[in-house]
Amino acid sequence: MYKILNLAFVALATLLFLVQAVAAPFVASKGAHNKNTINFAGNTAQIELKAALLPYQAPSGAEADGSSWFMMTAMNDTIRPATRILIAGQPPDAGLHFFPLPARPSIRQVASSDAGVTVERAPAYGRSSYRVTIPPATSVALAIRVANSNSPPAVVAWTEPALVAHNRKLSIFVAAVAGLIAAAFVIAAGLAVMTGHATPRWSAVTLGMLFLTRLISAGMFDADWVTAVGGPYGISALAFGLLLAAGIKLADTVVPMESLWPGSLKYRHWSIICLTTLAVLAFIGVPGATLLTNIAVVALTACIALYLVHRGRNGVQAARVMAPSAAVFALVALVSALAAMGVFSDNPMAPVIAGGFAAAGAVLLTLAVAAGEGVAIVPAVRQKAKPIGLAERSANIAQLGEITQQDISSSHASVATQAIGASHQGVFDLDFHKDVVRLSREAAGLIGCKDGDMMLTHKAWVARVHDDDREIYNKALDDYRGHTGLAFRIEFRVKSESGRYPWFELRATMIGTGQKATRCLGLIADVTARKESEATSTERPLSDALTGLGNRIALIEDLEQLAGELANSIFVILDLDRFKSIHSSLGDNGGDQVLMSLGDRLRTRFADVARIYRVGGDSFALLFVDADGEPATIGNSLVKLCETPVQIGERNVFVPASIGIAPGTEIEDPLTILRNAELALMQAKRNGGGCARVYSREMLTSVPRDAVALEADLRHALECGQLDVFYQPIMRLKDESVAGFEALLRWNHPAKGLIEPSEFVAHSEETGLIVELGRFALERAVLDLAYWQKFFPLNVPLFMSVNFSRRQLWDPSFVKFLQDLLARHDVPPSTVRLEVTESAVQAGNNIAQALTNIRNLGIGLSIDDFGTGVSSLSQLKDLPFDTVKMDKSFLDEDTTLADGGAVMLERIISLAHGLNRTVIVEGVETGRDVALLKELSCEFAQGFYFSKPLPTADTLNFIAMHHRTHNASS
Repeated sequence: MYKILNLAFVALATLLFLVQAVAAPFVASKGAHNKNTINFAGNTAQIELKAALLPYQAPSGAEADGSSWFMMTAMNDTIRPATRILIAGQPPDAGLHFFPLPARPSIRQVASSDAGVTVERAPAYGRSSYRVTIPPATSVALAIRVANSNSPPAVVAWTEPALVAHNRKLSIFVAAVAGLIAAAFVIAAGLAVMTGHATPRWSAVTLGMLFLTRLISAGMFDADWVTAVGGPYGISALAFGLLLAAGIKLADTVVPMESLWPGSLKYRHWSIICLTTLAVLAFIGVPGATLLTNIAVVALTACIALYLVHRGRNGVQAARVMAPSAAVFALVALVSALAAMGVFSDNPMAPVIAGGFAAAGAVLLTLAVAAGEGVAIVPAVRQKAKPIGLAERSANIAQLGEITQQDISSSHASVATQAIGASHQGVFDLDFHKDVVRLSREAAGLIGCKDGDMMLTHKAWVARVHDDDREIYNKALDDYRGHTGLAFRIEFRVKSESGRYPWFELRATMIGTGQKATRCLGLIADVTARKESEATSTERPLSDALTGLGNRIALIEDLEQLAGELANSIFVILDLDRFKSIHSSLGDNGGDQVLMSLGDRLRTRFADVARIYRVGGDSFALLFVDADGEPATIGNSLVKLCETPVQIGERNVFVPASIGIAPGTEIEDPLTILRNAELALMQAKRNGGGCARVYSREMLTSVPRDAVALEADLRHALECGQLDVFYQPIMRLKDESVAGFEALLRWNHPAKGLIEPSEFVAHSEETGLIVELGRFALERAVLDLAYWQKFFPLNVPLFMSVNFSRRQLWDPSFVKFLQDLLARHDVPPSTVRLEVTESAVQAGNNIAQALTNIRNLGIGLSIDDFGTGVSSLSQLKDLPFDTVKMDKSFLDEDTTLADGGAVMLERIISLAHGLNRTVIVEGVETGRDVALLKELSCEFAQGFYFSKPLPTADTLNFIAMHHRTHNASS
């Protein structure tokens, strides 16, 4: 329990240190100017004006909205204009007013005594922000009208770049805090749905209310109807009151108060009712209710934390698990109260940082609830324990935080262990470094050892494997060990304690972070009955019932029979790319017709030269025994065969396929050629599908090894904010001013640094994760575009190009997502441009309709990399593209200057212009490229000649610099 208290004190010290560190620049800025005259010049990021503001009675009398006028003197002692953004600060005691404020403080009006001073609204920084620009060597009187504030009010004068940087950092921090709390809420809600238990249910309610308080604190509801009566501090008090009520209920559910104080149930019940009523009164603006609610929140949060610490010290395990999160919440409430009393010198970052610790408390709470609901998996803990007995296993589990501690005397196994035992399977754990095999009690029982868990050297385990199966077992482990994350299945016989050799099936996964796995972990099961049944069976079907082609059994038998004759063979696996969508659309009968039609095509085209099989639901295989043609030629023939639509009734159904090809040269056994074809198929899928790939040795080391780990890392990166968006400028060639940007994903990997999209986009396309990545990129790009357009209101607004993929086109909710995105951000739809590659246009069914639906939203469409694929001019004419983006290969010196390449470039640009399409050329790297494109009347270009892709923080400077150049030239 002392550890919990130490954790609480460390958290408090850290929180106070952060708040004071952030407060330092605010405090320092107070002495940076004369009390009566404020110098707007200089590099000070922000100047507090509170001490310089003097009350002023306007000649017209009191204002109708209750706002007040204040006067101050501002000066600029430099030879350049000085610009500051004026923003009203929140009074530190806003939540302590007996009569609640109807709204947050705001500047209603700013006036100047000098006509040379420019005063204008700055809506980019808030509805009540004003930009004041003082000419050089000028002193001027400023009148500021402020509503809903103390006298004198807290007003801060920011330099514009400092305010931009501050707001961005603040937005990222607030979003991260809200994201953590939202993730914790989703996990708790999921546990509540899955288990139906009260603890995760009340924790989900508590975290949901905590998430709501963060939204309210960020000002999301300030202009909504919910603040019309009690104001923003009333709705905040309501949320905090309900949060505390849910927290009381959660604490009582985890550690019932009735067990310590019999008869306390009715008092707890009435305390929740009173607290809820008080919060509702604060919401409707009853005087004093907000103040009392805030006091109750601080006091009762501390009481809950102390209660859980007390029960934990008295041996209640659940209380010990929950106490750290309760202590963090109590500290957050305390710091919020100190901030409300002005302890942190009007520092606006104090509640924000407190919100960060609230997010940490939310994570601790979720982990505690998850552990209490049995989410922690016992086998994972058993890696560190010696698997020699129940008593020692339980002791080791108790050492690891006691989250999964069970009553040792009762010898109750976990639900996971019971499930494994009930399925007549056991845990198999091979440690390659220690060369040790561990078998769980269930696994040891399968080989006749009834003494509990079993541990033996791997050499001793291999000695138990049947002589005929030992080579297969060793070879399988050697092959699969090089593919970390790969799940596999093998069957072999093992000598039992009775001397028999039963058959076992091992389903396992190779685990590790390097090039070779460090462990092999899985489940082992006795399959002797099935193997004996298969051995006695006299009839095994060798043909597929639907297509009449050979099935997988026939394929394996043919490969085994031809083991010595495969050197001149070619083996092909064909997998349909969109069969799940086709099956969902056409149903079982339609899907079967598609498969039968494709089987007939393969039989008609290749029956004379190959053996044809259906080896899976939507997979076919072809074995060319004495192949005369080249593998690539065979692959291209199969791609073209699948490109022809299948007619089902009155519908044409397109069934593009990915094809993997393995030559028979240099294979060790029949299964090797099967593995090689599967690796080539995986490469074809990674390249977007609809193509054929021939096996090469590089695939063995690069494709399968990282597939599972890469997907897990990508999902983790998306959740943890490791993905970022860079922007490459698109320039207007007429005057070389900036016209827009292309959004480019980057992955800030914590170990590998900045990763280019070429290393992960293709994989995400294969797994479907590209849909989430694409939505992330669109959301971020449109958010930044809205900010740039407000900051630089050009006559022709800046536009944003964002790549999207074939899978996003197939996503039925993509158009709805775009509608919601445009509704959330105030940008003209035409300034959002989506780029799709030629290959995506050619591969899809109903592509024109999908693009038309997007175009109907007013969003621009660009065809990317035009001219690099099998281009169709009819597509350019018929599909609703308004921009053609040409690949950088057209600017290669050998391409454009030799063999009439410049003529081809000119013709494509002229063709696009004739069809009323604008043209963007990528890869501009030299002044020669710019001169050539200007001569050809190309509108836009992008490339390293103008700029490399920029992080978000650098884009404003780039726009400002090229915007000024544009104005000067025009």
